[in-house]
Formats: sequence, C-alpha cells, structure tokens
Amino acid sequence: MRVLDLVGRQAAWVQKALDGTSSNRDSLIFVLQTSGVFWLLGYSAAWYTFRISRVWRVVIPTGLVLFSVVYYYNGPKPLVIYLMIYMLVGLLFVARTFLVDRERGWRNASVRYEEDIRFDFLRAAFVIGALALLLSSSLPVLGANDQVSGVLATVDRPWRKFQDSWTRLFASLNSYGTATSDAYEDTMRLGGPRDAGNRLIMDVQVPRQLRSVYWQSVVLDTYDGEGGWSNSTDSTQLIFPSEGRLRQPELLAREPLTQTVINYLPNSGTLYAAPLFIASNKQTFVDVAAVENGVANSVNWVRSRFVLRPGESYTVISNVSTADKTMLREASTEYPDWVRARYLQVPATITPETRELAAELAAPYDNPFDKAIAIRDYLRRSITYNDQIAAPPEGVEPIHYVLFESKEGYCTYYASAMAIMLRSEGIPARIVNGYAQGEYVPEANVYRVRSGNAHTWMEVFFPEYGWIQFEPTASLPVNDLPEGGAGGDAFNSIGPSMEDRIPEDDITLLTGEQLDQLADQLAADAAADAEALAEQRRQIVLRTVGGSALLLLAGALVVTANYYNQRVEADVDRSYDRLSSWARWLGLFFRPADTPYERADALARAVPDGREPIRNLTHEYVLRRFSPTPEGRAEFDPRSEWKRLRPLLWRRSLRDGWRYLRRR
Repeated sequence: MRVLDLVGRQAAWVQKALDGTSSNRDSLIFVLQTSGVFWLLGYSAAWYTFRISRVWRVVIPTGLVLFSVVYYYNGPKPLVIYLMIYMLVGLLFVARTFLVDRERGWRNASVRYEEDIRFDFLRAAFVIGALALLLSSSLPVLGANDQVSGVLATVDRPWRKFQDSWTRLFASLNSYGTATSDAYEDTMRLGGPRDAGNRLIMDVQVPRQLRSVYWQSVVLDTYDGEGGWSNSTDSTQLIFPSEGRLRQPELLAREPLTQTVINYLPNSGTLYAAPLFIASNKQTFVDVAAVENGVANSVNWVRSRFVLRPGESYTVISNVSTADKTMLREASTEYPDWVRARYLQVPATITPETRELAAELAAPYDNPFDKAIAIRDYLRRSITYNDQIAAPPEGVEPIHYVLFESKEGYCTYYASAMAIMLRSEGIPARIVNGYAQGEYVPEANVYRVRSGNAHTWMEVFFPEYGWIQFEPTASLPVNDLPEGGAGGDAFNSIGPSMEDRIPEDDITLLTGEQLDQLADQLAADAAADAEALAEQRRQIVLRTVGGSALLLLAGALVVTANYYNQRVEADVDRSYDRLSSWARWLGLFFRPADTPYERADALARAVPDGREPIRNLTHEYVLRRFSPTPEGRAEFDPRSEWKRLRPLLWRRSLRDGWRYLRRR
C-alpha cells in the first residue's frame, strides 16, 4: 500500500508538472527525487572508479551539482567553503587515480620506482590545488565586467523562469533571497538628517493618470515610545499566480487598478503596489496580520519570492479606494477586535502635552474623518519641513520633541505624530513606508519614481472602507478627497474632454466574484508565460545540443590531431622531415648540397635554446639513414626531444609573427 501511495503521489506531481499551472506542496516528492539523484551520482562514481577508470566522469557530474547548488543558494550557510573543499579533494582524487594508472603501467613494464612517490604526488597536488584556490578567490567576479554581466543577465532570465516552475513544483521548500537593495525593512527609527538622492527606482505603468497614489512597501504598526516603529506580522503566505487573489475582506468603494512595474534596482525584493494589493503575476511572499478564517485583514508587506534584477518587470493588481469625504464622515466607529488590539497602541512614554494637543484639535468634531483632517492640517501648518534635522536628544520622546521643541522634521516625523495623536483619541492609525507617486509621463501613462520620492505616510481605518491614506507632510500636496456623495474616482478628473473620464457606472463596488475573475485573468497570463517558457526551453535545449555537438567535434579533432602528432614524432625519419618544415616556416631555406648537420646548425642558430634536441634528432636520423646499423640507438626516444623542442619553436614562431605585424 505504501508503494502504491508513493506511485500515486509521484503521478500527481508529474501531472502538475505537465499542466504548467498547479503547484505541488508534497515535500516527500522532493526527498524521493533528490535521493534518486544522489544514488545515481554515487553509483556512477563507483562504476567509473572501480570498474572502468574514467576519473572525470566521477568528478565533473557531482561537481556540477554542487556548483549549481552553491551558485543559486542565497541562504545563511557558507556553502562555497564546501565547494572549495570538494575541488581540492577532487584534484587529489584525480592525481591519485592518475598515479595508480601509471604504477600499473610501470609494473607491467618491469620499471622500478620508489613507493614514496605516492606521498610526493599527493603533496604536490595539494599544494597546487591550494594555490589555485587562493589565486581564484582573489580574482574579480565575472559580473564586474559590463560585457560579461550583460551576457550573464541574458542567461539568467530563462533560468529564472525555470526557477519559477521549479519552485511551483516544490512549493513546500524553504527559499532564501539574496541581499536586496530596497530602502525599507520591517523596522524604522526617527533619526537625524537623510539624503535620499535621485536614483531611478522604478517605472509604474497605469491605465491613465491617477488623482493621487502611493507605492506601498511595508506597513509599520507598533511604536516603542522611543522613536522606533516595527511590523507585527502574524504570518507569511506564499502566493502563486495560479492560486488566485489573496483572500481579503469585502470593502465598499473600491475599484481594481492594474499596474505594470519595471524595476531598476540591482537587487529588489519588494513588489511595490498601490494600496490595497490583491494579486500579482509573480510568486510572492505576503506578510499578513489579523488573519480570521483564512481572510487577511491587513497586508503588511509583499515581496517577490526571487530577487528582481534591473529591467525586470511584474504586474500587480490593487483594490484602490474611491471613497469620498461624505462616505468617511458617515462611516461606523464600531471597530473590530483585531483593529482595537493592534492599531490603538499608545506607549506610556507619550507625553501628556501630546495627548492634550490631540484632544484639543479633535474636540470640535464628532467623527474620526474630520478629527484626522484637523490634526493633519495642524501638522502641515505648524511643523516646518526639514530633512537635515539633528536626531532628537537622548531621553526626549521624539514625537513630543518635534511637536513642542524643534517644530521641524520630515515625513517620518509628520506621519508618526499624526498616527500617535489619532490613536490617543481612539482612532485606529498606522504608518506606511514606500514612495510618493513620482513624476507622471503622460505619453506613456507611466509614473517615474526616484529615490527622492521615498516617503512615509499614514493611514486611518474606517469600518467597511478599510485603510485610507492621509498626507500630513507639508512638502507634498494635501491629497484631499472629493466631497461627493456618490463615490470618488481613483483616476484624475482633469482631462481634455468628459468622454475621456471614467464613467460613474464603471466605479462600482468590486465583489468577490469580480476579484476572482481578475485573478483568473492573471492566472491565464501566467499560463501564457508558461507556454512561452516551454518554447524558450526548447530553444535552449536545441542550442545546448548544438553547442555540445560542436564541442564534441572539436574534442574529436583535438584527439585525432594529437594521435597523428605522436605517430609523427615517434618516427625518426618523419621527425627529421618535420624539422625541415619548421625551418621553412621560420624563413630558413637550404641548398640541396647542405648536409643534415649543416641544416641542423642553421636551425639551431635560429633557435639557440633548442640546439641540443635539434642535434640529437639529426644525429639519430644520420645513424639510421647512413650508418651500417640502421636500427640506431635503442634507448633513443624522439618524443622526449620534441617535448623540449616544440615550445621553443612555437615561441620563436610567435615572436617572428609579432615583429612582422609591428612592421606592418
């Protein structure tokens, strides 16, 4: 029964591999397949070690497997050390195997040799291997060269698509990401001066210009009272495009917004999107909070499962708010338990002056929306924007410091002050890190976002409407909502004609069925990408087979040429003819009356370091051709002479060629 169960699970895995969309979370399949690979490697290594001596068939396959694991592993373990150890041990294995083969030949030929040669061989191999590893570790990486980096990036794209399929089929495995260059993490401190720079971060393509938008990175909801914010994520969900949208509560006055983002950071892990994220065409890790019955009430952080490279694009769908002022003024104040437990937290270190100021500003109003507007407008009027301020003094609560002492700060101070002041009035609030909308390029419907757009804003929770963004920072537009009574518009209401505006009929409540349809469409796009990936794989296979065939042909030609060369150099008469050919190649021309020794002397003058092997080859030729004993000297080996002479002839030939080119 267990065998049948394993066969059934393997068959289910194969079916998911073939359909190109389903994910597999059965970890036993990975264990079985990995065990099979290791068994095959071990069996083949034993076979080519003890049955048929093929040392490279032992070392190379296992080395390639280990190299691929090390290259694509991004976790905390230093696996490269194991690769270096394997390379060193592999070199010792090659040296030992070679020596065993030589010893077998020596014994068959009754050649005496010292047993200590084994230790000397291994010692020499160890020293050479250690020096090679030390030298290679000091060399620059391939990616340091722009041309090589471009080639690697081209090769990396199809690999990353294959990686997506791999992780889809082995979804239960843990995954590690490389160090990213994103500006935000899950913590933040109110500090001193900052310099965001003007580096290009991303381009965000949208259907048309938006009234106002932020590109969310990470939500921060816990304030420690000493200037530190953190993220209190409950769990992280791995979401595949084929699995549809992230389950979230039904909200009023929301409409879908599709964004195509082109990343320009060298290593980006965050998927930036307008609030509220619901789906992506990438495999994503989604940090969620307040999960009830499988429904994520808060999306805190969305990250790609694999690091994004410069120029890589992705698509995200957000459920953006279209609520207007009237809707939010009339919203309920019956907050769910998960909201009260997490988003009303106020540290004991918040000073009475801060609480009193919040109460004074909120007192004239009877609803959370107008209270939030009052505090927002006060901060914009009273706090001067300055991103070069010094950090708050030790022992002073930072929000109190910016409200009553320095009265200047930048976005993190504005957002923090507004969030804590609202919380002190019993209004749920939090801050969000990300980017302001950036520069709109109307010709392409693209927002160009730079590092200077890095921003922190705050959000207020309204039952039935969700989290709504507010802009307390004085240096940015106020982001005021329309008065309305029939719902707002996420898109810009300014346009060349009324026909270009989105009809009010299109601004409808997004139901769960509509969200599912959007997710199905996203899954269909992912399936189309899978078909394109399959075609790309076929092309890669064809190119790989063609390249392998060329390499095999080149190897066969090298082996054939080497075999022919050894036959020529082992024959004395043909070796002498080769000397004459080299002489002509070097520009030496002999008279018919010149003797072999005269010809040898002329060639030796051209290649002084090769005088001895030239004389030895010529003398042996004379003995075999003109002496009474044509068999010559039995102990003479012309190949050993050529071993010394060949590099000298090539060196002289290359030097003459270089001189000729310089004269040209």
